[in-house]
Amino acid sequence: MKNLTALTFLTFALLSLSSCSSSPTVNPSQNKALNSVSTSNQATHIKGTMQNSLDTWLEKKWTPTVEKNETIKVKNEDKGRDFKIQEYVEKIEVYKKENNSSVEESHIQKINTLPVIGK
Repeated sequence: MKNLTALTFLTFALLSLSSCSSSPTVNPSQNKALNSVSTSNQATHIKGTMQNSLDTWLEKKWTPTVEKNETIKVKNEDKGRDFKIQEYVEKIEVYKKENNSSVEESHIQKINTLPVIGK
């Protein structure tokens, strides 16, 4: 159990640190000649691994699955509506119905076989 907790913490720490993009912050120079040569003041945007995987998941799995639902389509057509968290809950329900219906995909059986946690 201690090894599992330590491994979980280590994995989380490594993912957190590796997903942060590091770009040096440089104070802007008032010298126009220097700014025209140097690229340090120009904004560079490089996506991290976690952001790329999230964008891919949203584009290929979440959006096509959620947009199939007619009720959600009607709500999304009205751009002047107020923000409601309930809309996200409804989208989650639609996504879960279509993608997580299999018991084989879940880890319930594996967790139940563990000596301390399982049944």
